[in-house]
Amino acid sequence: MNNNSRISNSVKNISFGLLTQGTQMVLGFVSRTIFIQYLAIEYLGVNGLFTSILTMLSLAELGITSAILYALYKPLADRNEEKIAALIRYFKKIYLVIAGIVAVLGLCILPFLSQIVNHPPPQLAADLQIIYLLFLFNTVASYFFYYKISLFQADQKSYVISKRNIVIFLIQNSLQILSLVLFQNFLLYLSIQLVCQLGGNLYLSQLVKKHYPFLSQYKNVLIEQEVKDQIWTNLKSTALVKIGGLLVNNTSNIVLNYFSGLKSVGLLSNYTLLIGLASGLIMQVFANLTGSIANVNVKETLEKKRQIFTLVNFANFWVYGLASVCIILLVNDFITVWIGEGYVLSFPVVCVLALNFYMVGMQNAVWTFKGTFGLFKQGRWLVIGTAILNVTLSFILGSYFGLFGILLSIAIARAVTNAWYDPYVVFRLALEQDAGEYFRKYLGYVTLLVFILAFLSGIFYFIPFTGLFGLIFKLFLCLIVTNGVIYLFFRQSAEMKYLLTVFGGMLGKFTQKLKR
Repeated sequence: MNNNSRISNSVKNISFGLLTQGTQMVLGFVSRTIFIQYLAIEYLGVNGLFTSILTMLSLAELGITSAILYALYKPLADRNEEKIAALIRYFKKIYLVIAGIVAVLGLCILPFLSQIVNHPPPQLAADLQIIYLLFLFNTVASYFFYYKISLFQADQKSYVISKRNIVIFLIQNSLQILSLVLFQNFLLYLSIQLVCQLGGNLYLSQLVKKHYPFLSQYKNVLIEQEVKDQIWTNLKSTALVKIGGLLVNNTSNIVLNYFSGLKSVGLLSNYTLLIGLASGLIMQVFANLTGSIANVNVKETLEKKRQIFTLVNFANFWVYGLASVCIILLVNDFITVWIGEGYVLSFPVVCVLALNFYMVGMQNAVWTFKGTFGLFKQGRWLVIGTAILNVTLSFILGSYFGLFGILLSIAIARAVTNAWYDPYVVFRLALEQDAGEYFRKYLGYVTLLVFILAFLSGIFYFIPFTGLFGLIFKLFLCLIVTNGVIYLFFRQSAEMKYLLTVFGGMLGKFTQKLKR
């Protein structure tokens, strides 16, 4: 695949991804606003709690998706239809086994729900088991379609999934909003989600047949034992990374529920919704580049790989830095305007939420290159260390500082483990460079963001505007000042020049497609 094809696919993936995420953001805000108006905040808490529990149960998946994507990159680049068909059939069998394991583990938790959920309202308590079963069914059903989604992602055709998601989001959220207004029934709300997601996935099955008709032509082709061995070798490593990642990212709600109950989980869920939407919007850009980056790593020179990494890493800083500044300075104002001061969390909690958001975002380039180079083995045990440290610190700091301590534990655990080790591995093994330059740039990026935050905070101190107008005015200043300062500091750098050149090329391609 040539560079023009990669750019064309990237433009499609990013464009439809942004459109999908934008649609989800608008409908998500409307749906959440109505949810808060018509249902008790404890329903938000149980929504977040059950999501965390079932995400933990997805440990059964053990990171197989990463192994699948890596196994598919080369056959897709070579258009080896026989091998692609054999791999997809093999992965389908694995996911069916995973679905069964998750279902069994999920049912084992059912008798203990009353001990897990602290003092729910009477109506919620009466429906608790049915609500959990709806969550469980939706989770298990999704495993029957994951291998198909992986095929589109690995083949740089994420835009196909995005098109489907736009339609599903519109139908699902419209029906859910209507159900809340007319019936105020959480069970109906969840049932609509289940039916829409299942229908969307069935439609996805038809799209796979349309785009990859050859899959049905090679039903008797088997995978070589050597390929199976490589997949399972990678799986052993991704399993540890998966376990560690889930323990780091999905224990906060469970620990918070233990210390403070469902109401605190519900308050936090509004912030995680906003930050999640921002992260999802940004990830539509970077995640949809993964297939193209994998193609570069398979076919291009070492110098080209280094150039692409530098570009993606600088873009990470720019976008996540800007978003982090906006989160710290604006999110409480947004919550106040959106649903009221009673839902606002403290400023230190907001800062540590933004810190975790930025730390994860700045790992994008590193993790993308680590995965597309197949470096699954390196750092697998360190992730377990991150998880153990996070859980331990969460209970210690959570008992003293509550939510702030729980969230700070995540940042500390990341900072002393994979935040430095993963870049080191990628530079040493994939890019064959010293990682010192990466860390110097990282420190410089953080220093610049602190300066921007201090400068904007000083300006905001003298701004008398409040409410919606004040929020819009502050957002305008954040965008102008942050982007302006970053551009001034880096306008002569190779990263900035290259980024602007690539962006100009992608914009030109997109404009040409609109004219056709």
